[in-house]
Amino acid sequence: MRKPFCQKNGLCRFDRVRATIPLRQEGIMNILVVDDEKVQIETLRRALRSKGYQVFEALNAIEALDQLESMTYRIDMVLTDYVMPGKDGIELLKKIREKHGELPVIIMTAYGEKGMLIDAIRNRCDGFIEKPFNVDQLINEIQRVMSRP
Repeated sequence: MRKPFCQKNGLCRFDRVRATIPLRQEGIMNILVVDDEKVQIETLRRALRSKGYQVFEALNAIEALDQLESMTYRIDMVLTDYVMPGKDGIELLKKIREKHGELPVIIMTAYGEKGMLIDAIRNRCDGFIEKPFNVDQLINEIQRVMSRP
């Protein structure tokens, strides 16, 4: 069975291992960060962990969908890059909407192009954050999305 593996530094990967992880600790939000750049994932992991979030990682949309399908642990939000090889952030958003309904999704982008934003809104994207951004801007966007009824 495929399960997440969390290292002591808080970085969680989706590997074939026999380790287990708590589904969710009280008050801790699990965020799946999807980005093809490992440095970006590491930076986001450190920033989010410093604010009390548990971070899981996926290097592409396929890996992210595999993790969501496994349901070995609860994901409370997906934070995904827009531009990635293979399926982009919009394609990932569409698949999440098909299979996981209202799971909150925030798209990170350095390309604030109108067409992408319209497509994301049509597919019920919950939030956007434009790169570069700082930790406070990211946390504000996460809190804004999670506070919606």
